Amino acid sequence: MSRILLCAVALCLTFIASARGNNFVPQPTLRQLGGRPVWVPICSRRGVNGSAAYYDATNTAIMDQVGCYAPSWGSVSAVKLVYAAFDMSQAGEVDRPVTATVTAAVFQPNANSNTVPASAASSAGSTTLQFSGTALGANGISVGQTITTSGSGYLASGTTVAGVSTSYTAGTNAVGATSVTLSTPTIGNTTTNQLFTFAGGFTPVRWGGNRSVVVTPGHDVVTSDPAGAEIPSGGLFFIRTAASFSAAGLQLMDYPGTGARIIGNNIEFDSRSTSLNDQTMNAANLGNSGGGYWCPVMVLGLVTPNAGVTPPGTVLILGDSIAAGTGDQADALGLQGYIQRSLENTVPFVTAARGSTLAAGLVSSGNGQYGLSVDTGTTDVILEDGRNDIQQFSTSAATLESLMTTIATRYASAGKRVWCVTIPPTTISSDGWTTLANQSWIQTSYTASGSVSSGSGSIVLSGITGVAAGQTVVIPPANETVATGAALGATSVALSSVTGLSAGQAVYGPGIAPGTIIAGISGLTLTLSTATTGTVPVNSALSFGTGIAPGTTISSINSPTKTITLSQPAIASIPSGSTIYTGAQSANAAEIQRGLYNSYLHTSTGLTAIGCAGLIDDNAYFADPGGSGKWRVDLGAASVDGVHPNGVLHQAVVNARIISPSMFVAR
Repeated sequence: MSRILLCAVALCLTFIASARGNNFVPQPTLRQLGGRPVWVPICSRRGVNGSAAYYDATNTAIMDQVGCYAPSWGSVSAVKLVYAAFDMSQAGEVDRPVTATVTAAVFQPNANSNTVPASAASSAGSTTLQFSGTALGANGISVGQTITTSGSGYLASGTTVAGVSTSYTAGTNAVGATSVTLSTPTIGNTTTNQLFTFAGGFTPVRWGGNRSVVVTPGHDVVTSDPAGAEIPSGGLFFIRTAASFSAAGLQLMDYPGTGARIIGNNIEFDSRSTSLNDQTMNAANLGNSGGGYWCPVMVLGLVTPNAGVTPPGTVLILGDSIAAGTGDQADALGLQGYIQRSLENTVPFVTAARGSTLAAGLVSSGNGQYGLSVDTGTTDVILEDGRNDIQQFSTSAATLESLMTTIATRYASAGKRVWCVTIPPTTISSDGWTTLANQSWIQTSYTASGSVSSGSGSIVLSGITGVAAGQTVVIPPANETVATGAALGATSVALSSVTGLSAGQAVYGPGIAPGTIIAGISGLTLTLSTATTGTVPVNSALSFGTGIAPGTTISSINSPTKTITLSQPAIASIPSGSTIYTGAQSANAAEIQRGLYNSYLHTSTGLTAIGCAGLIDDNAYFADPGGSGKWRVDLGAASVDGVHPNGVLHQAVVNARIISPSMFVAR
């Protein structure tokens, strides 16, 4: 059976499945089809939506273009677009608050090259070219395709198809003459039979045969009909989306994920307003307003594997901010965090990971995420969650095991391999997590009831319950991003912001010598008291100490006035309302439950009971190898805030290859 016939069969079958709606009918796997074409995710967004910074409370219309690459292991003959009808809030999966009316198109800038002779001559300054129906061939001509011809002096550089008008022979429906309108008039005379090459073009996307679809709020995904697109292995194409919304209040998406990358301001763009024209089939490049995107959460491709290639599986990432890559910087491919970067841009994935989410939320409202996995044929699920359940809601290890069992069983019953992940420590630190001694576990969290002057030996708190003499006192450090990298031996570093920073504050981070303080600030540049002992990478995070000296503890407590006496005076002023943590060196209740849950995952009985295919033990690389239960410090400052690993530690886990592309194979 020829490839064309196979593609036609697959297109027909998937159209039938699409027409049935979103009942999450599993797609056949590559192995089930014996290496024949199959629908698999080929690019996705890094998140179902963005953070609160990407909430748009003003605009009701959007135009978006995002780049996507065909996989390196096969060619694509058609694509389907998947749009989410839900948002991922910090409370978990929720219905999107607005209804979206969507149109979309696939733009191939370099595909479908078609060289044809003109059927008539034209004069310089002409805005049209004439072609016969026979000359057009099977590919045809579409708006947006670029036009070139051999030799100079005929067409202006960058000329594209602005319009196509075709006549038909009466009674036969045979294509007659075709008039092509040019974006730019010809700059010289053209001749009959002169060869012109058309490349690229737009393919409209449809839903049940309709040019647009209404995405109503719900725990669901909406998948388009197949749209033809001949894209070679590794080939670039773009998805354009135009959407209007029933009201303001759209939660925008974050940055690109695997296969989807920022290509340039004139190629990948996002524009928002209260009213926008549909530009999905327009060759013009639009401006970029930035600040988040709205586009498909996933692009499915009908992929034919290259000869001799064993195609990879496809992965859904579920979890909280650690699974989302917080503490790390996205690489050149848009991959962020040890999970995404361990997939090496060879394993297709989609992530629904979101900061502050709960395992309990996946149980109570995870239908949309389930649909992303089952309806798109993913083979594996990485389940990294539970830290917030334990820390914020005092969930016991036994209860968390039950929640994870419910989640894993649901996906395993749908034929997915579920990989369970351990939970790293949660600590506070008075020295930017550079030592074990100055890390402790949170006992209480209150605010300063008044400002505290530098040199003061006491603080009035908003509460006193649970506070005890001997506990450590910590104010969470401020974190800022390095705007320009600094070399070994540098005495200054430029930041993206210096808000709230002042001379005398301690500085912690990669390349920063122990004991370094801010000697001065000029604009966005800090002068350091000590030269750097290593490079300070661009986009890395530096932490800055607050008014509490490292190692400060509570000497005594005046309960009636809620005043604590410090073992060391404040080294800088502390504003009223600052959060003051107290902690102890002995493990708190949450740390004990974290340890019990991790121990359970390390037993084959525990993994089997939950329904896990295997264990991803990130805690073995995040936590102190000496067994203290604190963040490791032997690789330098390893946590940005006591909850998330920094980029150095994310990379250490990538290097350890506890996640490898070979773990995820098509079935």
